[in-house]
Amino acid sequence: MKYIRQTVLFTIILLLGNNAMGQAKASDYLKAAIEATNQKKYERAILLCDAAISLNNTISTAYFHRGYNKLLLKDFQGAIVDFSVCLDLSPDNLSAYLYRAYSNQKAGNKWESTRDYNSARRIDAIETFAFMAGNMFRSTLGD
Repeated sequence: MKYIRQTVLFTIILLLGNNAMGQAKASDYLKAAIEATNQKKYERAILLCDAAISLNNTISTAYFHRGYNKLLLKDFQGAIVDFSVCLDLSPDNLSAYLYRAYSNQKAGNKWESTRDYNSARRIDAIETFAFMAGNMFRSTLGD
């Protein structure tokens, strides 16, 4: 509920700001979202991705980045949804397959995870293997 209130408030501020200062670009919000992620402000990054999507709902990168931030916050189901939309818009996005597979793995969806890893392997087998090996190594460290 808190997330919905923040989103509505942020959207209102954006709309008022856009009317006063001119229309911002979706790419501007996406750049700000990436910076927020780099600063470990994951909830802010999600709100900025929401703003980018509200301006351009076909920008697959915004869905990918929002999903990535949800994954970092352990919102695995939300991440899966965003990675799925990203893949609908950009079906050859290797990273989206890999992170959706990982999100499915963390959510306990073993079949879906395996299917995504197989889809990723068809795009780039070496990168997929490296991603999976890295995750297996991290899991031995307690992540």
